[in-house]
Amino acid sequence: MVPGQLFLEPEDIAVHSALSRGAALLGACSDLPHAPQAAPVALYLAALSGEALVLGRHQLSSQVLAGRSGVPVCRRATGGTAVRAGSGVLYAALALADRSSLMSCPPGRLLNRNVRGMLTGLRLAGAKANYFGRDFLSFGAQPAVYAGWDALEHPSAGTGTVLLEFFFSHTRSCFVSDAELSYPARQEPALRGQAPMTLQEAGVDMPLPQLFEQLAQGHAKSYGVDWQTGNAASITPHPNEPPSADDVADARRLSWSTPREEAIGFVSAGLALDGAGKVAAIRVAGDFFAHRGCMATLERVLLGVSPTTEHVGHAVDAAFAHAGYDSEGIRSLRTFQDAIIDAAAAAASVLSDPTER
Repeated sequence: MVPGQLFLEPEDIAVHSALSRGAALLGACSDLPHAPQAAPVALYLAALSGEALVLGRHQLSSQVLAGRSGVPVCRRATGGTAVRAGSGVLYAALALADRSSLMSCPPGRLLNRNVRGMLTGLRLAGAKANYFGRDFLSFGAQPAVYAGWDALEHPSAGTGTVLLEFFFSHTRSCFVSDAELSYPARQEPALRGQAPMTLQEAGVDMPLPQLFEQLAQGHAKSYGVDWQTGNAASITPHPNEPPSADDVADARRLSWSTPREEAIGFVSAGLALDGAGKVAAIRVAGDFFAHRGCMATLERVLLGVSPTTEHVGHAVDAAFAHAGYDSEGIRSLRTFQDAIIDAAAAAASVLSDPTER
């Protein structure tokens, strides 16, 4: 059996508060001897209240929204695309002390291996749940649950920890239509061209405590998790701030490439050059998932270097092809390389003529 900590939110909770507890969940799950609870798995389940648009970890708000949103905007810990959260949407955070805490998880399989408990739980609740890849669970072929992940190295032990977040379309869809976003027109339809579905439309009709029990039971059946129930209020919230301040600063100080369409959305790069034409700042943004070490490595390899095709290609390989540093949501690393080269060309134009910014 795998020991696990289960936290059930007793009442509907505001989106930003739920995200704060979800982001802090890794503190409740660890296989390290000094951890408060020596459980390698923790699960937090909550019904949301209010209304918010939730950006993925790597998205640039000005590219995604451009002032279109009339609701509060916040950012979650995990990568991927923007989702709608609030009343009618359920939230789950699943924290793993190691990527293989539930089952063996090779590179590139963080979602594939770790959504099985949710699939089993939804099937126990009566929904025909499937996972066909990408970033959502489906009822039949229709998207119903958004799923994303974040991965990092434990600061004291080097243990790779993982956080997964799920947004369940309970009585309303969590998926945001293309018309509500500011990205360029897609060549490939979002969600594989399928219309989203809610749990209610799928015939899941039971009190939330019973539904949450089924989701927890799904992990017990799929992975052998032995849940011990904890107090959700005991989770020390992680600060959750609107993304606007940092994003506005980056939008102004960096020169950005045009967003490029990828598997689950768009990818772009922002770059600034110093007076010698060397990289002074770099950011890759968009709808993808990446181990936090990817971005740190990209900065380390590129800062202070001329952004030639050779140097950029080497940096992208070092960052995103690094053993143990997962990335998902893109078909080719060439997308990152081309976006950075385009951003470098835009930054060079600004360097020669600042009025072009």
